[in-house]
This record gives sequence, C-alpha cells and structure tokens, in this order.
Amino acid sequence: MKKDFYEILWVNKTATTEEIKKAYRKLAMKYHPDKAPEWKKKEYEEKFKEIGEAYSTLSDDKKRKQYDMFGWQANPFGWWTSYSTWGFSWFEDIFWGAWRSWSFQWGWFEFNIEDLFWGASRRKTTRQEPKQEKKPESLDFEKTYEVPIFDFILGWTLEVRGVYGQTKTIKIPAWTKPWTKMRVKWFGKKETWREDGNLIVKLEAKMPKYISDIDKQMLERIKENIGY
Repeated sequence: MKKDFYEILWVNKTATTEEIKKAYRKLAMKYHPDKAPEWKKKEYEEKFKEIGEAYSTLSDDKKRKQYDMFGWQANPFGWWTSYSTWGFSWFEDIFWGAWRSWSFQWGWFEFNIEDLFWGASRRKTTRQEPKQEKKPESLDFEKTYEVPIFDFILGWTLEVRGVYGQTKTIKIPAWTKPWTKMRVKWFGKKETWREDGNLIVKLEAKMPKYISDIDKQMLERIKENIGY
C-alpha cells in the first residue's frame, strides 16, 4: 500500500524541517500508545509507528530527496519497473553516476543499490553512524529565594513568581534545611506541543544583619537547651 508521508504528518511538500518537526510532535503526543484507551491500543500503536516512519524519512534531507523522487512502495523494487523503460543510459546515470551510493532500508533489511548490480567489491563506502536524537531542552526554571534562617526552623509561607509573572504562595515546613529545592508545577517555561515546565524554588538561608546583646544572650541559652 502506497504511503504519503506528507499526508500522514499533515504537512505540505514544501514544509520546512521545523514545520515537519512540530507536526510530528503534535501527532506523536496525540497518538502515543500510553494515551490510548484499551480498545484502541492496537490502532494507536500502528498510527504511532506510521508517524515515526514518516518523520524518520522527511526529517532527513537525504532520505527526503530519495522519497520525493521515487516515493515509497511496499516493494522497494517497485519503482524500477516503471522507470527502466527509459533506456540503459538513464540506468547507467542513476546507478553508476553521482548517485551510485544510494541505499534503501526495508524493515530490518538494508542494502546498497550498487551491491545489487555490481557487487560490494566495486565500491568503497564509509558507514555513517546513526544519528543520535538530541534531548529536548528542559523547560524547568530555577530561581533562588532568600529565607530568614529562623523561618527554616519555625516554618513560614513564601510567595513565588513564575517565568511569566504568575504568583503562588507556598508553605515552607518547619525544620526545612537550607538549599532545599521545592517544585511548583507548570510555573516554568512553555513550548508548543510540550507540557509546561516547572519552577524550581531554591531556598537560601538569609542571616540577620544585626543581633543585639540581649538577643544574643537569649540565643546562647536556646543553643544550650537544643538537642541535635
């Protein structure tokens, strides 16, 4: 069955790499098998695989050029029967010219066109390492807040502000240790087709600038009675 990868990803044939990437993310999130109801599990799995296959081809410049010229058929030799009538000169240009190193992958089977007609000994190629997918940048945002040292002991509330100005009051439990990190969900950065990031609140101890002699004496007495 002929597959139209552009139609699968809902993009035009003139779509940029970025547009293809955005379309893939949107559809991958929509048809992820983990989100499928039990009775649609198989349908989602097949759709998810189809989307991945289309993206794998159209996101790679070399694969996309080959696809645009020959399309995709279940039989990888299907295009040969329709173009071979153009004559041997065309055949020679394609397979012995600048494109002699083209290769195709069908399922788990990969072969090179030149191997097929002239044998592997006629060519020298360097196998390319598979591309490693870059991990998407984290949308979390970390912000440090100074909290008076005694609030770490007694507990307090703190108003925090997200990346886009949204505010929320969080509770700091008693006996919280300095440099503790607290997470506020969805107060981080945003990006289309991805779940909003979180605000990571880092609590730094704020020391008093001045302590009177009387207060210092009180702290000394408290210090003697506190157990660690």
